[in-house]
Amino acid sequence: MTYVKRKPFFRLILRAAPAVGAVALTAVLCTTPAWGADYPWPVTRVIDGDTVAVDASADFPPELSRLRVRLRGVDTPEKSRRALCAAERAASRAATAFTKQQIDNAGQIVVRDPKWGAYGGRVIADLVLDGRSLSDALIEGGYGVRDRGRQTKKERTENRWKKWCSASGK
Repeated sequence: MTYVKRKPFFRLILRAAPAVGAVALTAVLCTTPAWGADYPWPVTRVIDGDTVAVDASADFPPELSRLRVRLRGVDTPEKSRRALCAAERAASRAATAFTKQQIDNAGQIVVRDPKWGAYGGRVIADLVLDGRSLSDALIEGGYGVRDRGRQTKKERTENRWKKWCSASGK
């Protein structure tokens, strides 16, 4: 009596996995937008001075279409309970109102060069209104400061205190 050694099923799966993976990766890359371009995603809500919500349903499935966009290169005062003092809360309201006004008055709004941020569902991008960066407008108007990049929580708090609270004396 002779025995025929059969190849286990998992070996077949292992052989087919690279081909299936390549097909899946190609499908994903073909359906996602190319980062580094301009997107005419409409702004649906202003969250605060440096964060807006956009509708990206033209480029993403419905589950991923509602994105928050954090403006690149600018930091505005924190609002409500995250504010360090009353002056920062007031400055946050002013920055948010400025951002709303700029978006409402813009004829063309473009989200430029979006990159996934550190927090899920949020991207870092430039918001260009009629050819002008909203980040630059916030800084020039005194509603925000240049974002210093990676900082510790302590450094960020100290910088916020110096900018928004120390002048008020509170």
